[in-house]
Amino acid sequence: MTLVDSALEYWAIVDGMDWWVRLLIGLSGSIIAGACVQLIAKGPVMKLISKSDNKYDDTIFDLATPLINAGVVLAGLWFTIMWVFEGDSSKSMMLAKLILIILVYLFARFAVQLVEVFVPLVIENLNKRADMDLAGVESLVFSGLKIAIWVGAAMVVFAQLNIDITGILASATIISLVVGMALKETASNLVSGMMMVMDKPFEVGDKVTVMGVTGKVVDVGIMSTKIKTSQDHQVVIPNKSISGKEVINFAKGGPEDTPKRVNLRLNIGVGYDEEPAHVKQMLLDVVRECDYIIDNPPPTALFRDMLDSALLFRLNCWVRDYSDEWVARDWILTRVLERCIDEHIDIPYPHMQLKYDPASVVEKEAEKNAAEGEKKSAEKERIKAEARIKEEADSTARMNARKEMRARIEELNIALEAEEAKESEEPEDPDDPEGGISQKRLDMLAELQELEHKLDEGSGDDD
Repeated sequence: MTLVDSALEYWAIVDGMDWWVRLLIGLSGSIIAGACVQLIAKGPVMKLISKSDNKYDDTIFDLATPLINAGVVLAGLWFTIMWVFEGDSSKSMMLAKLILIILVYLFARFAVQLVEVFVPLVIENLNKRADMDLAGVESLVFSGLKIAIWVGAAMVVFAQLNIDITGILASATIISLVVGMALKETASNLVSGMMMVMDKPFEVGDKVTVMGVTGKVVDVGIMSTKIKTSQDHQVVIPNKSISGKEVINFAKGGPEDTPKRVNLRLNIGVGYDEEPAHVKQMLLDVVRECDYIIDNPPPTALFRDMLDSALLFRLNCWVRDYSDEWVARDWILTRVLERCIDEHIDIPYPHMQLKYDPASVVEKEAEKNAAEGEKKSAEKERIKAEARIKEEADSTARMNARKEMRARIEELNIALEAEEAKESEEPEDPDDPEGGISQKRLDMLAELQELEHKLDEGSGDDD
């Protein structure tokens, strides 16, 4: 007797047993087959995959292992049911459909897990290659794919259960049409948001002026853009409104080495008795001493106009960072006024001359006013000298503090780049396939945001 004949004889004996015995045998065989597949997957297959240079195949295999194990067990159950209940087609078909529904659910869950892992990676790669900010699109793509997967799984289940979904689809089409008409503005904002993500008129952190609102962009969403003004007011503007309006971006006009530079223009008026060359040289000396001003393009001082009571000069220079514009303006105007006083440069202002009669009264009043004026002038000079010393100390301290903050910001940016490169070189944690950010990097980002906020607080923008 051959081995095949022996196997057929044993099969005939097993096939002649009661249904519940055959069911137990089939269930046991299915479980054993699933255990064997799991051992093979965790052994030779895992060793083979670990030798691969692809860092994503481990993640896919970990996600697919439960599906493979469950699929083997459920396939064994399906064959067992078809074998045990071969004479009862209604029971076998019902149980087979139930197994198929479970398989569809497991496959849909596996597809959703793949979406959760790879959609952020795809979005991140697109951000790097196309230089786009698609962070706001990630949740939309993720939700759309999840809905599509589960809807597809539900349609397969309905088909297996012989449920007619024609009426459901017709109702869903009508409801979608009604909802689409109601959400026309929302859809318009959504499309505008997608176009803004592609066009990138501004990024988070840029100082912009949109529809008369000037502030710092704190969030660019799919539906709206949030801008924080210098008064700490958050303004939410629909993307549809932004797409049709003029946008002034203060962070995009400069060259690569100073992208945030901003032009500062000051009009200075002096008396007609002053020499233009003297005034222009004084203005250039002041602006060259200011650490907020860059040397290239070089500052200029031009004789602009001859007014009724003043010669008007235009001082034109460039501030390194737009957050320093108003402190630079304060510093320059203060030093210009001090230099005008020190160098006896007349600053004209409207005045009125009054005459009194008789002459004796005028003389006495003039003597009295002169004495009081000298006393007040001496006191005023003392107060001005003290104020000048204090203001210079405050201005120097403010300038040094902003220098230290900018130096620290530069250090943090370098450290963040190094930390990001270090994390990218480290092997990916299997328990965190998305690659979490380290606590050290989070602390540096928080400190960087706090320093930038302090710089913005001292910018003194207009209302």
